[in-house]
Amino acid sequence: MPFVERDGYRLYYETHGQGFPLVLIRGLGSNLEHWYEQVPVFSRDYRVIVFNNRGIGTSGAPALPWSIRDMAEDAAAVIQAVAGARAHVMGISMGGMIAQELALGWPELVASLVPTATHCGGAHKVLPTAETMELFDKLVYGKTFQEQLEGRKALFSQTTLDEHPDILEHYAQVAAAYACPPEVMQGQWQAIANFDTYERLPNITAPTLVLAGADDRLVPQGNAEILAQRIPGAQLAVIPQAGHQLVIEQPQAVNAAVLKFLATVPA
Repeated sequence: MPFVERDGYRLYYETHGQGFPLVLIRGLGSNLEHWYEQVPVFSRDYRVIVFNNRGIGTSGAPALPWSIRDMAEDAAAVIQAVAGARAHVMGISMGGMIAQELALGWPELVASLVPTATHCGGAHKVLPTAETMELFDKLVYGKTFQEQLEGRKALFSQTTLDEHPDILEHYAQVAAAYACPPEVMQGQWQAIANFDTYERLPNITAPTLVLAGADDRLVPQGNAEILAQRIPGAQLAVIPQAGHQLVIEQPQAVNAAVLKFLATVPA
């Protein structure tokens, strides 16, 4: 099994395809298998690198607490060890926060940036409704599988909930394969709570495409608009009929937008 060695722990990763490296970073509590709609498509043109964040699956972890920058350092280590130099970087939700910190702290490693369903943190982020947060808290703090399953409803659009229960079921099956320990879930959530890039966003130099789901209840679209306004030259693409998990709710639209953007970026 391939691992990147860190100081006292290691990170599990996989590579798929050939070509210029494209690193995909998942979010809160999720694992590399959740890129199941992207890896088969992106790996036709790129060397896709996916990895489990610290504490997920067979990836080890240092003692808590962690910060988003700590996890960005993990991502930088993966790029340096596996890609060898620069890579395109796409991150969803917490992964999009990690990607922002990566682009700010290690700009020489980031050929382009695709922050997806994410925000800048701090006082400037656009908050979800109290109802959505109450539902999401069941995912973060739920002590039973049923509570966590109920909490996952915050991650999807109402269209998906009403018309495509198979999408939720598949997502839950993949999550169960790499069950996230409660302390890891809560450690990641604390890192998100302390995250803030708003003032530093104009320092991002990588070509950037900001992606958002039009029906994202957890990270409302206004967050993507802030990122697109603050990051120099950033493009914004909003995917219709998609919630927080737009990459699996509307994969064809997401994949097409990402590939079209990457094709414009000099390797």
